[in-house]
Amino acid sequence: PLLTPYAARAADGSLRLLVINKDTNAVFTGQINLANFVPSSSATVYSYGQPQDNAAKNNLSLSLQQIAVSSYSPVSSQFTYAFPALSLTVFNFVPAAPSLSVRPATSGQFAFQLNGQSGTPYILQSSPDLVNWTSVSTNLLAGPTLNVTNAVSSANSAQFWRAVWQP
Repeated sequence: PLLTPYAARAADGSLRLLVINKDTNAVFTGQINLANFVPSSSATVYSYGQPQDNAAKNNLSLSLQQIAVSSYSPVSSQFTYAFPALSLTVFNFVPAAPSLSVRPATSGQFAFQLNGQSGTPYILQSSPDLVNWTSVSTNLLAGPTLNVTNAVSSANSAQFWRAVWQP
């Protein structure tokens, strides 16, 4: 009961987790289990606790009084983290990168499957040269996959596709 978590999914598909350690002395190690979300391998961590309170109390430099920002890795769907006494810790998890896989298609068409996370918006982009990318569509996945079929243009000698997540 002294280590309390709260989580929220943002409209951009990222996940935020707030953990409050209410104990005045103990560092608690918590097991984080992210159900229905696959995070990137690192997370941004925002923390506030006794070091910032003491800096404010003693009128130390403003930078020591502010919320600490760091990166934490490795992150996966399950990991542990040590929460300092009397602290607030916020994890900002971004979704793992999406992938594309080729699917069978009829003559004159190109079909592929976008593999990602439900509730996460992904932008499909195409390129003739792997340098210049054009956004074709934004898709909010209702499930873990989306099938896409496009006509093959005889005007283009090559066309490349990718899917990206952008906050």
